[in-house]
Amino acid sequence: MLVLTFRIGEYVYGLEAGTVVEVVPPTVCKELPRSPDYVKGLFNYRGKVTPVVDLSMLATDVPCASRMSTRIILIDLADLDSGEERGEQFLGLLAENITETLKVADSDFEESGLEIPDAPWLGRVVRGNDCMLQLLKPQRLLSDDLRKVLFPKDDSGQAQG
Repeated sequence: MLVLTFRIGEYVYGLEAGTVVEVVPPTVCKELPRSPDYVKGLFNYRGKVTPVVDLSMLATDVPCASRMSTRIILIDLADLDSGEERGEQFLGLLAENITETLKVADSDFEESGLEIPDAPWLGRVVRGNDCMLQLLKPQRLLSDDLRKVLFPKDDSGQAQG
């Protein structure tokens, strides 16, 4: 599997490259008053209002640093939920040090042995030469309540855009 890597603090994390729609430079976001601190805000992604989550803030309560390697990783939650293309529920993930992809055999990953209730988005780990890489479960990044706020459905049950 191909994994897009990034850092949260001093640790390496990754997303399966197949879940990534696009990686774009950071941009100014419209803040959402009274939203959780890790919700950076909204931005216009190809004509679609798209929420952005600051992964560093989510994990460590420290915002992402503004670096040359800081980017927004775009994922489509609708595709992740169903396993097939059915809509566009884009979510931006602000992260630091997005500099490489790694090819890792799926069999090399192992369960961490921990389930942290406040971090259900933490996934399997793989041990490397000089670090341990942990996958994120992007479909578990938002609570059900926050997801309903960021992706409201119309009367037909379709997410509004």
